[in-house]
Amino acid sequence: MASSINFLGSYSGIDSATIDAMIEAESGKVVQYTNKQTSITAEKNAWKDINTRLDSLFTKLGTLGEDKTFQSKTTTSSDATKVAITAGTDSLASNYSIEVSKLATSTQVTSGIIESAKGITIKDSLGLSGTFTGISQAKPGSDVEGESTTGSFEIEISVEDSLKDIVGKINEKSKESGIQAKIVDNRIVMTDSKMGDRTITFSDSLTGDGSNNTMTEALGFGATDSNIVVKKGQSAELTIDGIAVTRNTNSITDAVEGLTIELKGVTEASKPITIGIKEDTDTTVKGFKDFVDQYNSTLTFVGDQLDVGDPSAENNKTGALTGDSSLMRLESELRSLMTQNVDTGNSNYRNLESIGISVDRFGAATLDTEKLKKALADDPTAVKKMMFQTTTTETPSTDESGAPTTIKTEKEVGMAQKMRSLVDTYISEKTGIIATKSATYDKLSEDITKSITKFNERLEKKRENYVAMFTRLDTAMMQAESQLAYLQSQFSTNES
Repeated sequence: MASSINFLGSYSGIDSATIDAMIEAESGKVVQYTNKQTSITAEKNAWKDINTRLDSLFTKLGTLGEDKTFQSKTTTSSDATKVAITAGTDSLASNYSIEVSKLATSTQVTSGIIESAKGITIKDSLGLSGTFTGISQAKPGSDVEGESTTGSFEIEISVEDSLKDIVGKINEKSKESGIQAKIVDNRIVMTDSKMGDRTITFSDSLTGDGSNNTMTEALGFGATDSNIVVKKGQSAELTIDGIAVTRNTNSITDAVEGLTIELKGVTEASKPITIGIKEDTDTTVKGFKDFVDQYNSTLTFVGDQLDVGDPSAENNKTGALTGDSSLMRLESELRSLMTQNVDTGNSNYRNLESIGISVDRFGAATLDTEKLKKALADDPTAVKKMMFQTTTTETPSTDESGAPTTIKTEKEVGMAQKMRSLVDTYISEKTGIIATKSATYDKLSEDITKSITKFNERLEKKRENYVAMFTRLDTAMMQAESQLAYLQSQFSTNES
C-alpha cells in the first residue's frame, strides 16, 4: 500500500495533500458535531455550578430555622479562671453570683511498697497468682440520683504476670468498675473515675507469692500496710445567688436551666464571681447576612447564564443557558419569594423589607443590619416565623363508618421553607431538574460521540476509495504513456 501511495499523483498530479483537502472539505459535519458537543458540555457545567450555589443557598436557609440562630447566647465571667459558663439555647438572659468553697475531687488510693517488685522492673514477673478484687462505693447518703453508687473489678493474676500486666488487667475493666490504675515508682495508684465522698476497698481469695501474705498485702493494699496513702474524694460545694449547691462534679449542668457551670477554682470568701448571659443577636444577623450573600451570588450567576448579550454586536457572547425555560422559572420564583408577605402574628413584620432586607428591581437584595437588630429586639418570634412557620388546618370529614372526624393538614408557609422547597425541586439527587438535565446532556453527548465516530469512519473509507481511484488513474495514465511511447517508436522505425 505504501508504494501505491508514493506512486499517487506522479501522473495525475492528485497526491495525498490533494486528497486531504478534499476530505477536509467534506468534514464540515464533524465541526458541527463538535461545536454541538462543546455547547452541551458548557450547558451541563453551567447547571453543575448552579447546583453548587443552590445547595449552599439551601443550607444557609436551613440555618435560619435552627434554634441556635435565634436563641444563641453570649456569656461573661468576672473571673473565668475560677468559674466559666456555657449557655444553651434554652437559657435565660440574666446575671448570677457564684461562690465556690470546694471543688469536687476523686478518691485516690496509693499502695504501699510491693515487696515482690523490689529490684525488678515493672515488666518482670512478680510470681503472684490468684484473684484480686477492688470495690468503689459512695458514702451512704452522699450519692446522687441517677449515678451508680458502686463499681468493682475482679481479675485473675497468673504467676508470670508483671506489675504492668496487673495494672493493664485492672484498666481493661475500668469502664465497668470506674476504677483506673497507674504505676508510680513501682507502686499502684488507684483512682475513682467518679467524684465525691467515695471509698475504694480491696480483697482477694488466694495467697500467691510463696509467703503467708494475702494478695492484697502482696500488692501493697493490705489493711495493716502503713505505707498506703488514701486521698478521700469530696463533692463540689458552691452557692448560686446565695443558694447552696452540692454536686459530685465540677461540670454542673442541672443547677440553672440551660447553663453548664465549670468550676475551676475556689473563690475568696465574700468575693463571688459574677456571670452574665445575654442574647446573641450577632449570630442571628450573621445567619441572615450569609443567606442574603448567597442569594445574591446565586441570582447573579443565574443572570449571567441567561444573558443574551448584545444581539446586534459582532461576535456577540451569550450565557451558556440563554433561553432555558427551567432556569428562567427559577430566577423568577426566587425573586418573587423575596417580596412575599407572611402572616407572623405581628402586622409590623410581614415581609423581608420590614426586617431590613430590601430587593431592587433587578432582584438583588440588600441587608440593613441595624433594622434587623431592631426587629429582633422587638419581636424575634415574628422574625423567625417569617422564615420558618408551619400552619395546621382542620377539615371536617367522616371516617369509614360515617362518624364525624377531622383531617389535619400541615403547610409550610415561611419564606425560607418555600424557597428551600423550590430549590429542592432543582437539586434533589434523584428527581431534581438538574439531575434530569444532566442525564439528558450525557445521553446527547454520547449520541454525538457515536455520530462523530461513524462519520469519521465514513470519511476514512472515502479516503481509501479516493486513494484507490486516483492510484488507478495514475496507473492508467502511466500505461497510456508507455503505449504512446511504444507506438511512436514503431512509427519512427517504419519511416526509416
